[in-house]
Amino acid sequence: MLLLSLGLCGPELYAQVKPQVKPQINGSTVSDSAKNAEASPREPADQLSAITQSLQEKREQRKALQQKLAKVTEEDDKNDLQQQIDELKTTIKQLDHSFEQIITGGLDLDSFSDTPTQPFDWQEELILAIKPIIDVLKDLTEKPRKIEKLRGDISLLQEQQNLIELALDAMARFQPDAMDQSTKAKFESITQKWLQRQADNAQDIDIARIQLASLEESNKNWWQSLKTGMADFVQGRGLTLAIAIMAALSVWLLMHGLLWLYQKKLISPGNRNSIQARLARYAYRIMTGLLAMLAVLATFYLANDFLLLTLAFILLIAVMLSFRHLLPHYINETRLLLDIGPVRIGERITYNGLPMRVRSINVDSLLRNPDLKGIVRLPLSALNDMVSRPDIDEPWFPCRPGEYVMLPDGRFGEVLEQTLELVKLNIKGSLVQFPAADFFRLDLLNLSRQGFVVVVTFGIDYQHQAQCLDEVPTRLREALEHALAQAEFSDKVVSLLVEFKEASANSLDYLIVVNCKGEAASSYFAIGRLIQKTCVEVCNREHWIIPFAQLTVHQGEGFQALSERNTQSYEQGAP
Repeated sequence: MLLLSLGLCGPELYAQVKPQVKPQINGSTVSDSAKNAEASPREPADQLSAITQSLQEKREQRKALQQKLAKVTEEDDKNDLQQQIDELKTTIKQLDHSFEQIITGGLDLDSFSDTPTQPFDWQEELILAIKPIIDVLKDLTEKPRKIEKLRGDISLLQEQQNLIELALDAMARFQPDAMDQSTKAKFESITQKWLQRQADNAQDIDIARIQLASLEESNKNWWQSLKTGMADFVQGRGLTLAIAIMAALSVWLLMHGLLWLYQKKLISPGNRNSIQARLARYAYRIMTGLLAMLAVLATFYLANDFLLLTLAFILLIAVMLSFRHLLPHYINETRLLLDIGPVRIGERITYNGLPMRVRSINVDSLLRNPDLKGIVRLPLSALNDMVSRPDIDEPWFPCRPGEYVMLPDGRFGEVLEQTLELVKLNIKGSLVQFPAADFFRLDLLNLSRQGFVVVVTFGIDYQHQAQCLDEVPTRLREALEHALAQAEFSDKVVSLLVEFKEASANSLDYLIVVNCKGEAASSYFAIGRLIQKTCVEVCNREHWIIPFAQLTVHQGEGFQALSERNTQSYEQGAP
């Protein structure tokens, strides 16, 4: 809409008024009729009449100058008159060209000119392109430069004044009355010249000081100058910049809205991350950027603001030149954005020692571990040195909050919280923290995830050897089944195994294995204690003896010989 309004209003709405330079001939401006023609537009017939009248005047002036040139003998006067005649010839030629251009409807007649085409000079064209910027910089520094120049002029004039005074003092030491008539006349002439020079120099100093005081006085009212400058900027280039920004923003919002509507209504969610969809999406965004940039340039062009247009082109060229060095880098990032690079959306990647899932790849890419709190936001360039792989239904972390784990050192704890930085466990009522990456590398047991077993070895005395293979395991099984059925975790017991294990050095051992679901992990030690308690109760009821660890010392021949030798030594040493 903004671009449409700019087109309807036309360049006249935003055109900046520039002073018209009027051609001068012999210090005078063009005729009053030409001034009136500039002040208000005329009918074509009136314009032709004014040009015809001006041509007659110029030709008469040229004829008069040519007649005067024929009578002049001095070379300098001839050069001045010839220069004026040449200027009149140029003016007459321009008026003839204007007359023909008006009657042909304003056609460009330069293509019919016999003047040879000038060769292309890129340096001159470049100077013409950046001339508005240079003019603005000159305008910004015009007053300081004038002040500095006036100060320099005053200093130079003051030095000249001192020299003039020294010269006049030297002349005052002469006695003109003692000179002859011709010498006195020449002396007085030179003295008068230096006196006139002194007066002129003093006048120049006064004028320069007045100009300097005027410029310095204008600097004191800086607030008024600032307000005037800001008002001019707001009404001029500030307005143009605001319209350009609004035009670019309107283009971006319109294109973004169309893209959103297309993705929501015409593309199924399953195809939004396909290579074709991503390629089309990023190509559309590039086109959006180009259209927004074109809207800005069009605004500057319609506003006839050549300075802003030049700055915009310089900025555009600088950006394009920077792409030359960054092109390989942008190619790699483009492959990532199109999901055909070494890292792809939905795959598994290792970051800081933790497995992460690639949630999205964009200017800021998102990584997340489903079992850990928090996300990682990485710049697109950080993914260039990484490689992802497809997820094959692997666990993302050994545990989750609320689960129970057995650490390699035998400590048992409940997982309270786990983030990308820390894992918090409750071990024996105390809070213990582990770095997440270090915890991930531990060889721990998760009792809650796939279930667990409690293994107990229980032994009885050898005097029950006759019934150790049939009656003892049966009684133990029956008692354990009854005890587990009465426990609060009875519904979480999967199986029970009671078998004779081995005949050890001091006892007949039985292997008792209770297989439980993961929900009973919090009762891991309680189950072991219940098994021991039940086995002891069975032994008490059946009068089975529970052996204790015994140490048997076997004395061989060496011990006996040593004892005899000690006895003999004692007897020989006795009184």
